[in-house]
Amino acid sequence: MIEKIKQKYRQLLRYGTEFLGLDLKYFVSGGFWKTIGTAITNILAALLMIAFANLLPKETYGLYRYILSLIGILTMFSLTGMNVSVTQAVAAGNEGALKASVKYQLKWNLLMIFASWMLAAYYLWHQNTAISISLFILGLITPITYTLNTYGAYLEGKKDFKRKSIFFIWSSIIYVAGMLPAIYFGKKMLWLIAAYAITSFLSNLFFYIKTLKIYNPPENKSPEAIIYGRHLTYLNFVNPILGQADNIILGHFWGVGQLAVYSLARVIPDKIGPFIKQIIGVGLPKLAQKNPEDIKKVFWKRIFQCLLLGAVLTAGYVLLAPVVFKYLMPKYLDSVFYSQLLATTFIFAAPIGYIGTAMIAQKMTRPLVLSGISANIIKILLYVILGIWGGIIGLVLAQLIYYFIIFFVNLALWKYGPSKPRI
Repeated sequence: MIEKIKQKYRQLLRYGTEFLGLDLKYFVSGGFWKTIGTAITNILAALLMIAFANLLPKETYGLYRYILSLIGILTMFSLTGMNVSVTQAVAAGNEGALKASVKYQLKWNLLMIFASWMLAAYYLWHQNTAISISLFILGLITPITYTLNTYGAYLEGKKDFKRKSIFFIWSSIIYVAGMLPAIYFGKKMLWLIAAYAITSFLSNLFFYIKTLKIYNPPENKSPEAIIYGRHLTYLNFVNPILGQADNIILGHFWGVGQLAVYSLARVIPDKIGPFIKQIIGVGLPKLAQKNPEDIKKVFWKRIFQCLLLGAVLTAGYVLLAPVVFKYLMPKYLDSVFYSQLLATTFIFAAPIGYIGTAMIAQKMTRPLVLSGISANIIKILLYVILGIWGGIIGLVLAQLIYYFIIFFVNLALWKYGPSKPRI
């Protein structure tokens, strides 16, 4: 009986591979664990968001998000492109990239510590003690935490999706277990910040050491991986600013209460978006083994499949969002409409993710540079103009317009970009 089920399963995979033109065995093995990992971590994150929404005042939660946005901007002083470089290097057989990149990042990230403490001093000068102490704590711990999480990039390159997902699930459990008591009993900003910083650091430290013990990667210097990681960081230097600019603009011009409403509107779409990119990202090691001509043969078919996936996810979320907010976050019913609008970005997130993954895998530096520059200019202009003008609705419209424009920009860059990689 069990053998017959296995045969039917393998037969279904073969039919699906022939119909879709995808190596479904590879994607199911990797995608399954990514899906399980993402699903469980999202459930845990949802529990935490419910606690935030029901146990904290809007102003407290909004201020918490504002502080995390400030430290998020300061990650511009870290090597944000190193994880992608490590994944690609390890997939190509260079396992020494893990230790080499971690050592290099620890030195580089001293810049982030210095920048964080300078900003903390600024807020202390202006007698905002809560933000100042929070930035001092996060400035010390966050750069090290971001460095240690490179273990995930290593496991991705090893195609050990199962172990990576299990580690990420346990990291989420540790984080939620630390945050819930701080929310319920403490309800003070510094308790929230301390719980966030300590749990994130300890979980990343533990699983980094665990990864080293399991695989024992060599001590190679890996200069190519370091150089490529720096290149990707330079290309996306302003991404941390763009990733937090909407929160800073809204919190500064419209108040932290409005930021709380906006953050809850984004919380589920912000989880589904990375989920889509994770599924697309399963193909990075495969795409790295192909030349541009092989990818171009199935390019438009993949774009159509990605658009269809995004449309299905959008429709499902628009229908479910009112029910979710009504029963789980009743204090934030004014977030529902904004959240539904944000969900329409799923339609373009999948194809944009596929094009970006293909360009990264092929090291198409020139299209990546042009894509990054155009995306940065468009997003910051939309955020500043529409965010200051319209608050939450302005920022939501900015994201919708941004995804629509960047989709067509990336299509053009892939079609007319160089057929060979340039480093």
